[in-house]
Amino acid sequence: MTNKFAFVVVVLVCMTIQVYSAGCHVGWIQFQNKCYWFSHDSRPWGEAEGICSVFHSKLAEPMTDAESNFLISHSQIQSSDYWIGISDMIEEDRWIYSSNQNVIQVHGWYQGEPNGHTEENCVILGRGAHGKWMDVRCGNNYRFICEAEVEEIDGILG
Repeated sequence: MTNKFAFVVVVLVCMTIQVYSAGCHVGWIQFQNKCYWFSHDSRPWGEAEGICSVFHSKLAEPMTDAESNFLISHSQIQSSDYWIGISDMIEEDRWIYSSNQNVIQVHGWYQGEPNGHTEENCVILGRGAHGKWMDVRCGNNYRFICEAEVEEIDGILG
């Protein structure tokens, strides 16, 4: 009985180390040095941005092709459209990251996009576009992806 108890304790400690050493909160997925949370409910772009802020994060902002491909592959698993943190709300046809207003560094547009002119100022990973970017109205309700930096954790349990 004592050996069985010791084994269970060791397994639980190892599981705890694995969960905490990843640097992401439970329910978040790590890719490179970032953590991502894929929502299960749909909100307008502005509300989605606010919810991410509550989690000390931001709407996902793909900075590299690898990061964009990661987001696309995970959005396709759920077969949903997802908001990301890119818009042209400040200046038409100047697509920027919402957190810092820098011009986007990568382009993942679906064929013929962006096509919304002045009425479609926010960006989704479109399920019908195989996860490629589509400009849509910011007031539409879609799921969303939050992004946070991987936390530096000291010790086993942080």
